[in-house]
Amino acid sequence: MTEPNASSDENLKRVREKVMNLAREIEKMSGEEIPPNIFFQEFLNRVVTAIGAKGGAVWLLQDGAQLSLVAEADLEQTGLKQIPGAMQVNEKLLIDVLQTGEAKTLVHGQGVDLPTEHVMVLSALHKEKDCVGVVQLFQRADVPEKARSGYMQFLEQMCGYASRYIEGKRRNSTMSDDLKSEFWTDFEQFTLRIQRSLEEQEVADASASDGRPLLSCDRLSVVTRRGRSVKIRAVSGQSTVNQRANLITSMKRLAQRVIDMGETLTYAGKIENLPTQIEKPLANFVQESGSRMIMIVPMFENDVLVREQGEEAEQKRKMKRTKAIGCIVVEQVAESEPVPQLEQRAELLADHIGAALWNSRLHGRIFGRSFFKLIGRVREWFQGRKLAITSLILAVVGGLVAAMTLIRLPYPVDADGKLMPVQQDAVFALWDGEIDEKIIVIPDNSGELRVKQGEVLMILYNDEIEEEISNAETEIAKQKELEKIASNARKSAEQLRNREEVHRLQIELETIAADQIIAQNKLDTLKARKDAKLKVRAPATGVIPDFKRMEMLQDRPVRQGDHLFDVMNDHGPWHMELLVEEKRMGHLLHAIMEKEKNDRKLQNGENGSLPCEFTMVSRPESKFNCTLATIATRSTTDSELGTAFELIAELDNKTARELRESGSLSQIGTEVSVRIYCSDCTLAFWLFGDVVEFVQRNMWWF
Repeated sequence: MTEPNASSDENLKRVREKVMNLAREIEKMSGEEIPPNIFFQEFLNRVVTAIGAKGGAVWLLQDGAQLSLVAEADLEQTGLKQIPGAMQVNEKLLIDVLQTGEAKTLVHGQGVDLPTEHVMVLSALHKEKDCVGVVQLFQRADVPEKARSGYMQFLEQMCGYASRYIEGKRRNSTMSDDLKSEFWTDFEQFTLRIQRSLEEQEVADASASDGRPLLSCDRLSVVTRRGRSVKIRAVSGQSTVNQRANLITSMKRLAQRVIDMGETLTYAGKIENLPTQIEKPLANFVQESGSRMIMIVPMFENDVLVREQGEEAEQKRKMKRTKAIGCIVVEQVAESEPVPQLEQRAELLADHIGAALWNSRLHGRIFGRSFFKLIGRVREWFQGRKLAITSLILAVVGGLVAAMTLIRLPYPVDADGKLMPVQQDAVFALWDGEIDEKIIVIPDNSGELRVKQGEVLMILYNDEIEEEISNAETEIAKQKELEKIASNARKSAEQLRNREEVHRLQIELETIAADQIIAQNKLDTLKARKDAKLKVRAPATGVIPDFKRMEMLQDRPVRQGDHLFDVMNDHGPWHMELLVEEKRMGHLLHAIMEKEKNDRKLQNGENGSLPCEFTMVSRPESKFNCTLATIATRSTTDSELGTAFELIAELDNKTARELRESGSLSQIGTEVSVRIYCSDCTLAFWLFGDVVEFVQRNMWWF
């Protein structure tokens, strides 16, 4: 009870001091040699008194599975033992807490059956990582809702002390020789792992994951600082760190204050003797993390190994403050009391982690280190036998490159065509008509259609001109009949001596004679036209190469201007009619221009001759020489080549004579493949020129 005149602040302060004293007593008891029955009873009495509970109980697992009551405080006043079925309901609550290991505050109306009318506050007791018991408090039902979470946190903290008592840990306990040996063995492996990499992030990840078991803590984090920027590099148990998470943000703010201080910070549930600038970020971090013990150890830059000697250098070293580059954050969730020798181990690990991080940071400052690493690996690879093999390969490659650039060859342009006589005369129909089958030219005994110049090859039949000739002949016959009649009439008139009639008939005879001459002239003209237009004559001496075409022309009507056949002089000079793709014309024109500059032998605007070689389909084993004589100035369209240009290649005298003697010139239209040699180019372009030109044509915009 408080005095009536006492203020509420003083009353609150007095209650808080009382609770803190009870908590200190429990913490002190957890480290003393006290029998379990006495410890748990005294522990429960102080907890019940601290939060003003109606009663409480401590339950422990006996024989591994059975819960037994080891301590109680005013349990009879709660009615737990008197209410039927209350013990069974309570046991279910205890088992649930043992399975989850979490502290709970249970109130009526939350969908949970409670054994009594009280508010239940429960927290588990731990032995290492196993739940071995439960502390249960019975609080009055009208307790404010805001105070319930505070009761649960207080009970959870006190259970941490009780768990430490169960585990048998003491503040001043010492480690056995075996544990010490095991620690140093693990520590050697730890230092080896963090020194294997010079990447700062890899060092931080290895330090956090491998350092946590060494410190026997629940979480270990590595924090680094560059300038004024602080970053959480690694957290044990996490592959990545979300820098925006509330826990990471609060840890960063707290770590920045500790790094600025440059001193180790230890929080074990008490905030006494802590700097004021640490209290707020520490409270925020404790609230976010739920940790009961926090130790933050700063890390510093490495000192130089070789120091300057002398008093002045020693004074400079003493005046210079070592710069902190980060810190490690050690957290315990279940207990507020640090494990034995935690501070010494944490400082030892911080020194080694800091040294490894500083080395990796110095290594990362090297400009272009990735490039220099590559050069170093390449140089290291070139050792011994590999150097000789590589030198040989480089020599071969160098020789190929030199050959590709120094060896020059004429660039070849290939064209396909036919071997044809130079003298070719096309025969066309001069008048509309129908070819007379009986008059058409007949092949000789050798099967060739040989003709002579002026020879009539076929006669066309034209109905119109035949009708006109018939009319002309009829007119002549008519005039002759009239002349006969008039002549007889004149003779009769002469006998009758009728001069006037004789004179008239004489004039009529002269008129008939004149009309007869006109009709005869017309007939002669029509016959001459028939002979000139309807008789197809050979324009020159030679051979008609396509005898099947002649068969096709039999009884066939033709129109004026229709192509009938060709007459070719196979005994005269021959040449090759070629087609070349448009994309090759640049090489030909460039070669002709160079030849014009070199020899100046072009005349009358004719194209310069380029040396060529050709093979015949009928004689693929032989190659013959020729020269390019003419290039068409206008393109044509070919079904296979697309846009193409026509070329004329002439045979030299020796080749023509050889082909004539072998009988190869007797086959008109023999297919040939001609290779035209243009200007000299490098061997590389000679081999891969098509690829280069394809890229140039299709990627001209680059």
